[in-house]
Amino acid sequence: MKVLLTGGTGFVGAWTAKAVADAGHQVRFLVRDPARLQTSAAQIGVDTGDYAVGDIADSESTAAAMDGCDAVIHSAAMVSMDPRQAGAMLRTNLDGAHNVLGVAADRGLDPIVHVSSFTALFRAGCRVLHADLPVAGGTDGYGKSKAAVEEYARELQDAGAPVAITYPGMVLGPPAGNQFGEAAEGVQAAVQMRGVPGRGAAWTVVDVRDLAALHTALLEPGKGPRRYMAGGKRVPLAELATMIGRAAGQTLRVYPVPDVFLRNVGRVVDVVGPYLPFDAPVTGAAMQYYTQMPSCDDSPSETELGISYRDPQETLADTVSGLRQVGRL
Repeated sequence: MKVLLTGGTGFVGAWTAKAVADAGHQVRFLVRDPARLQTSAAQIGVDTGDYAVGDIADSESTAAAMDGCDAVIHSAAMVSMDPRQAGAMLRTNLDGAHNVLGVAADRGLDPIVHVSSFTALFRAGCRVLHADLPVAGGTDGYGKSKAAVEEYARELQDAGAPVAITYPGMVLGPPAGNQFGEAAEGVQAAVQMRGVPGRGAAWTVVDVRDLAALHTALLEPGKGPRRYMAGGKRVPLAELATMIGRAAGQTLRVYPVPDVFLRNVGRVVDVVGPYLPFDAPVTGAAMQYYTQMPSCDDSPSETELGISYRDPQETLADTVSGLRQVGRL
């Protein structure tokens, strides 16, 4: 089938494009700048010749890009940790959902795959994240925008549209050209600090290639609305330090900083961050996710779709190797 893919110049989108193309489908990219395809998806062997220039926030260009397509994978989103960008992020991401998911549903495309995030479901005190939790959303602009888009996507599902939603955790793995996920910044920081702070903190690590395999497995029409958690394995701090240290060839420590202190630092940074002459490395929401990260139930995608999730050690090793290749380590 012919699949319109948004976000193909990014980390998740590029690897998803590769998996989709390798499965025999034709990929059409919706991009603002076609040159970015050459530094991302093309670098991992994807044919990027079929593309439409446009923006998810622009209804006309998005609708035109959809012409002749059978299915859609929507992975594009505005991402910013700057609280001053919260309003723009909400408008862009919600407009994009209406222009991509809504129009695809109106045209009868099947399936319509929406790449959401664990942040749309996260709430403090939750022990296990699973795909049928109610929408919550974090306290930051990004989390709120993902929650708003999630509510709209579920409205489409309730109306019977064949929307399939995935909820990735911290997506890591080898880069797509010069593109890494935001979580790679945490790997880089851990190596440079030679350790990780906290006590009860943890990451949920999912490999970008496994997430791409999930998106490809969902490209089967006639299945109706579906939701799948793809959070990955919960890796506690001591294990995380060992894994990253092994990948980097050095010993990493766990700095026993109280989790509540980290959350308070994040809240302070939320207030003063816009006035600092540099990008602050932490936010209140990020520290909340980090110190209160639940485990994830990914078993439905394993049993129903045959997805096999990699050992986080392999994923982290490939992340470190990629960071070194581009000179970030």
